[in-house]
Amino acid sequence: MRIFVVSTLVVLLGWLAAPSVGLTQTHSHDGITPCALNHAQEQLFLRRPETRELARLADERLERETQQGEVAGNRDELLIIPIVFHVIHNYGPENISTAQVLDAVDVLNTNLRALNANIDEVIPEFEGIIADCEIEFRLAQRDPNGNCHPGINRIVSDLTYVGDSEMKSLIQWPRNMYLNVWVCENAAGAAGYALYPGSVDNWQNADMDGIVLQHSYCGSIGTSNPYRSRTLTHEVGHWLNLRHVWGNSNNPGLPENCEEDDNVSDTPNTLGWTNCNLDGYTCGSLDNVQNYMDYSYCGRMFSEGQKTRMRAAALSNTAQRNQLSTTSNLNATGVLEQAILCSAEFSQDRDIICVGDSIRFTDASYHGVSEWTWNFGDGSVVSGTTYEEAGELYHIFESPGLFDVQLTVGNGVDEVSTTLTEAVYVMAPSAMALPLQQGFEDAEYPAEDWFVEDPLGDGSWFVTSSASHSGDNSLKINNWSNDMEFNDDFLRTSTMDMSEMNEIHISYKWAYAHKGWSEDDETDDRLRISVTGDCGADWDLRRMHRGFTDLPSAPPTQYQFTPSGPEEWNGYTIVLDNEQYLTDLFRVQFEFESRLGNNIFLDDINIVGYGADDVVEYNWSRDWNLYPNPTQGQSEVAFTLPNAGSVRCVISDASGRMLSEELTQGHEGMNQMTLRSPEAAGVYLVSLETEEGLRKNWHWVVQ
Repeated sequence: MRIFVVSTLVVLLGWLAAPSVGLTQTHSHDGITPCALNHAQEQLFLRRPETRELARLADERLERETQQGEVAGNRDELLIIPIVFHVIHNYGPENISTAQVLDAVDVLNTNLRALNANIDEVIPEFEGIIADCEIEFRLAQRDPNGNCHPGINRIVSDLTYVGDSEMKSLIQWPRNMYLNVWVCENAAGAAGYALYPGSVDNWQNADMDGIVLQHSYCGSIGTSNPYRSRTLTHEVGHWLNLRHVWGNSNNPGLPENCEEDDNVSDTPNTLGWTNCNLDGYTCGSLDNVQNYMDYSYCGRMFSEGQKTRMRAAALSNTAQRNQLSTTSNLNATGVLEQAILCSAEFSQDRDIICVGDSIRFTDASYHGVSEWTWNFGDGSVVSGTTYEEAGELYHIFESPGLFDVQLTVGNGVDEVSTTLTEAVYVMAPSAMALPLQQGFEDAEYPAEDWFVEDPLGDGSWFVTSSASHSGDNSLKINNWSNDMEFNDDFLRTSTMDMSEMNEIHISYKWAYAHKGWSEDDETDDRLRISVTGDCGADWDLRRMHRGFTDLPSAPPTQYQFTPSGPEEWNGYTIVLDNEQYLTDLFRVQFEFESRLGNNIFLDDINIVGYGADDVVEYNWSRDWNLYPNPTQGQSEVAFTLPNAGSVRCVISDASGRMLSEELTQGHEGMNQMTLRSPEAAGVYLVSLETEEGLRKNWHWVVQ
């Protein structure tokens, strides 16, 4: 039997322990601070107070160079600076496309060169000082070791939701070769932030040098938009030693800002704006509201004075900025070369489908691709010379099997190719025989028709002989040492033919215990069971076992949990008779979501379909009743058991937190149990379960 495990590699480069940066929001657009430079700088000095004086001296030195023109006039040509993007993501929208990154670079350069289409909207009073800064950023084509590279790194980390200094430590390329830009979900509460050259001049703070952007403020397409697209331009201004037009703070609109200055002679003193008031007049003169260094969100220009200041910073040895635009560095980073065609790469939105389904394939090759040829391994070949026709496309697989996919790309001169073996697995209808019984006794499991998906590539369901409900083996997830909350792992079946059935029974056993010393140490991990009748186009949740309710099958333990015997296992049976599941494309999915709790085990999965002529074992729980309901006092639960055995009754509140648990020994036939209602009125969940796996839930209304 062939093993088929789906996983995604998590690459964490250069992980370094670093304290977090906490940033305070000031004036915001849609709850996001436009820029957090000053807060980030202050947090840096609080963590590393010994660098504050060094930064002050570096600022003074750079200011003298700028005001005296000691550096700015040395070179008058176009300054080219290599740039690299580090997309820090957790598989969400923050994992922006290559096209969005390229657009961000294009917007930045358009703004710096005064080539933006709306430049003619600058009001007449400031037309005469619009500057072409003669600075251009180019996406790196080579990494620090000289290898061909797309100029974009994609790193999986939940630090994307924080966007602080610790996130920066995941990856940073040498700051004397590249401008580092980190793109994330939450840029510490801001649209973006950078640090002045003087703040990071010394070697202690070099690891903080660069720009952090929230993904929805990166470029003008994808998750961003044109209104937000100038954030990178604004932060590059700071990175090249520009202050906000109202002065050295994050706080526009304050009366004292008229006494502050941005150290640029042709930008009038201003209180600063958070809206686009082109008639703004605050400090005795008309304000340059359309300046990229304001918060007005209608930036159109840099001034000639700002150009001088930025070029001075770019040509100063402060924070090694002058090394970036040297010919030797431009050659080393590949930005002077024509587009280097060095890698054929692609991604796909799915890898396991049914016959007749499609997969979207997206080219990720680099650089300068102008020709594409796809071979999908099923006899289909598609070629094209435009991205629209062949760079991103859907392909329908009409026959079952396991297929290699090959992509060949060219630029009119060179050609490169890549083949992904076993890229697509196409399931036929009715692939698995019924009844299905899986106890994981086959040493080659997971095998054909069973699929494990491990999105983070950190370990998922695997066969273990350390515990079982029956037989010798079970499945296990090592959740004890997991440090990634909300980490999901999936176990899925192939297709089963339920088209002639009237009812489907899915039974399974699991074992789990809280991580802790007592019942008060609750960990809310979740085991979800979902089904589909359309091969997986839509998964419907049919049962969830939570750590706060019925997931634990054994007492809490401060050690890694392993069940000691069958008595430390729970069981459940799902009964389905919905028409949408009675197809030949029926599948079942077991999903475990970690909330940083303990290990979990799964065993004895049985899936049976019953037709009209089959004798279905009587579902005893259908005749179980809770009455009266609603109630103003106590209620009774009446239930009939096929055999004597223990019965567990759990009452939980609306949030799923267990309020009480009662274990009783039931006898064969009719039984009755009295429930005393909680003191507070509300809706509660009553769950009754036998040791044989019979279960029923009620919503209990207490008035």
